[in-house]
Amino acid sequence: MAATRKQKEEFVAGVKADLQKYSVVAVASIESLPGKQYGKIKKKTRDHVKIDFGRQTLLKRAIEECGREDVKQLEGYFGNATVLVLSDLDAFKLYALFKRNKSRVAAKAGQVPANDLVVKAGETSLTPGPVLTDLKNAGLQAKIQGPKVVIMRDAVVVKAGEPVSKAAANVLGKLGEEPFEVGIRVLAVLQDKKVFKGVDLDIDEEAFLAAIQDAYRKSVNLAVYAEIWNDVSAPLIVAKAALEAKAVKAIVDEKIGSQGEKVEPVKEAEPAPEGAKEEAPAEEKQEEPEGVKPTEEKVEANE
Repeated sequence: MAATRKQKEEFVAGVKADLQKYSVVAVASIESLPGKQYGKIKKKTRDHVKIDFGRQTLLKRAIEECGREDVKQLEGYFGNATVLVLSDLDAFKLYALFKRNKSRVAAKAGQVPANDLVVKAGETSLTPGPVLTDLKNAGLQAKIQGPKVVIMRDAVVVKAGEPVSKAAANVLGKLGEEPFEVGIRVLAVLQDKKVFKGVDLDIDEEAFLAAIQDAYRKSVNLAVYAEIWNDVSAPLIVAKAALEAKAVKAIVDEKIGSQGEKVEPVKEAEPAPEGAKEEAPAEEKQEEPEGVKPTEEKVEANE
């Protein structure tokens, strides 16, 4: 049933009010998202975001009339099955919120996977019968073992970048495989008058946090060993110096103990009293025997 003019006006007014209320605005795609999964995601995220879903012309009209010039930057991201997402979360947290709330669904004919779709070898829950032909048509080697149908070896049923065939979709469904992830895909986020593309917001949070922690540890180590003083490094530098001093003391004590003697501190020589004569060294001082005259050093030559 088509919406009345009054309903359209009310919808536009509601979107305009949301655009004035929330600081962060995003355009997201719900293409290929089943209604059941859309409802679940909307319910899980409603404490953090408001999703406005409606005709693209009405959403664009609300953007034009809301009085915010910065929001007009998002008009180029509208397309088939797009919605407005409004929140006070920052751009990265908003993207991560929807990234965490995705669902897995069965493959449909015509869908294009980003990675190879592989069926692993092993027992299945299928009962013997015509299903063996279906498996063969999908490129799987299978045989009957007792009451079970067994896949003999791993096989790629759909290559990355190629559309899913009807035969592959049929077999994957019977095997209970759900190879596709579906969710609300953020295309662009407006924050502080700047637009961030969704692909630029897709980061590995755990790896990013680990990298920050590693950089912090390395910077602290550098500050300690280079003796760069700050609130973090100062107590570590002092502790390091104390440990090094204890190590030196332990080495000195060990050396003294191995020689079996105590090393006395060397005392400085006391200065001589003023006016005292200096004595000649023992080897230079010679006394004449009493009663003996010194011999003449000069001897006359015989003529």
